[in-house]
Amino acid sequence: MAPSTTAELELLTFLSDSNAQVRQVAVEHVASFSAKAHPRRTLLTQSAKLLPALDGKKGRLIGRDGKECDPIEDLKKLCRDQPIAAHDAFSALINLSESAQVATRIADAPFLTFLVTYIADSVSLLADLACMLLSNLTKFESVAGALLQLRVPTKPFYSFMSMEGMDAVIRGIDADPSAADYEERKRAAQEQAHRLVEAAQQQKRQEEQQVAALSCLLDAFEEGATVASNESAVEHMRRKVEQAQRQTETSEGSSQQQQQREVGADGKRKIKRKSNCNFLASVFANVTVLPAGRQWFVEPLFAAQEKTSREAETEREATDYAVARIMVFTEHPDLIRRGGVISALKNILFIKSAHEVLVAPPALPLPASSLRKDADALCEKMLRGAAARRAAAAASLDVLPYLLLPLCAGTELSELDFEDQELLPESCQLLDAGKQREADAALRLMLVECLLLLCTGLYGRVCLRERGAYIVVREAHLRESDEKITEAVVRLVNILKRDESENSLGDAEHDEGESKHSDGKAGRLPGEIDVGAEDERGESGDEDLVIEEL
Repeated sequence: MAPSTTAELELLTFLSDSNAQVRQVAVEHVASFSAKAHPRRTLLTQSAKLLPALDGKKGRLIGRDGKECDPIEDLKKLCRDQPIAAHDAFSALINLSESAQVATRIADAPFLTFLVTYIADSVSLLADLACMLLSNLTKFESVAGALLQLRVPTKPFYSFMSMEGMDAVIRGIDADPSAADYEERKRAAQEQAHRLVEAAQQQKRQEEQQVAALSCLLDAFEEGATVASNESAVEHMRRKVEQAQRQTETSEGSSQQQQQREVGADGKRKIKRKSNCNFLASVFANVTVLPAGRQWFVEPLFAAQEKTSREAETEREATDYAVARIMVFTEHPDLIRRGGVISALKNILFIKSAHEVLVAPPALPLPASSLRKDADALCEKMLRGAAARRAAAAASLDVLPYLLLPLCAGTELSELDFEDQELLPESCQLLDAGKQREADAALRLMLVECLLLLCTGLYGRVCLRERGAYIVVREAHLRESDEKITEAVVRLVNILKRDESENSLGDAEHDEGESKHSDGKAGRLPGEIDVGAEDERGESGDEDLVIEEL
């Protein structure tokens, strides 16, 4: 690579200039260096100690702020700058974050905290770029682990005074002492001022409290589901920022902002989220690669602090579990969102001990089957125990419909007889004729692999058999053209249609005891069927089809 020119080095120094317009022009040019094939890319990834001083002088490159020039640190600071400059800074860091060494330099604790709080803020224009950057960073286990441990302040991003309260204070200040209603206005203003002081004190106490960073991201992920994906696509991001900046400089923009200030039932201004946060699905997929990340999604959140521990135990709902708040997006129209969610679910299902919580049992008693009578009795005993444990956890939590529904096509299932329809989960019955099967082959494969992971325990196998999983995959197999998917479906069908052996039935006793003490790692447990090994018919499993964590 040719040596850096004085102009290029000097350009880096302007990233820390005190003039906002100068910083904006500088970062716009510097961001182009971050492209993968750019010959000056290493200028941005080098540490401050390796950047030479200008004009060949001894020493190190000094920025306009008088400190050693560190492009990575300057770009991180510019993410907090004016929107246009922040857009280019985020874009540059996204390009540079493919390296583990650079990602570690970017993802220190203060910057991770900034990213989480910025994404959590509904009014952040560039939250989608921040989600993309966080997705790239969490591909590295060290960063994913740091995010999992991170806690951030619970600081609200909106006014804690209602619009009515603010108007009362203003009327009291502007009131004419000679007016007949002066005393009434003054008293109302004093009451609102007193409430303002109390609210400020409450906010200060809230800021001292901290919550898990993943909880904040989960809230943003749910809010963003209602924002159209094309509104925050990368190619439109800068245009949107420029438009917002122009609006703030014109009276038309001010009037438009006034019109957008919708007031909620509590009198506070409602904030409309400006980002879809679809890339947070990839963040969740990256975090669930870690055993602790998988465990976090299947443990109660206890987000509602007002509940007592006894109420939390007896009134726990499905939404008290993080997994329940992401699994509903397996059919979302955005590929990134539903793909990341399905990837996360696949990782989460490696926790075999959580299958009882994640999958609802079939109705009892079980219909007559090909199993021995003692096997039927054992299965029913296991299912009754599972139902009791689910009632103490979250009886309404059920991931199975969200795994089967993307594999269903309305026209095909409408041809099923009534008995087959009744076996399916309710959300998979009587589908609209226009309902299409998941179009992406990679996601279809992951969905089948999720079902295979449920087959690693007797409880999961019985639930799949009795709740119509075979019917769904049978219809999907008839129209499937991808060889890997068809082979995975065949493996699944072989497991569902085979008789349980003495060894596999022993898994029920294991589920009753040791499974709840599992650490969530993806290992083979006593009595479980290894979906990648030789089956009982002597057919060898294809090593290419062994399910691996993402």
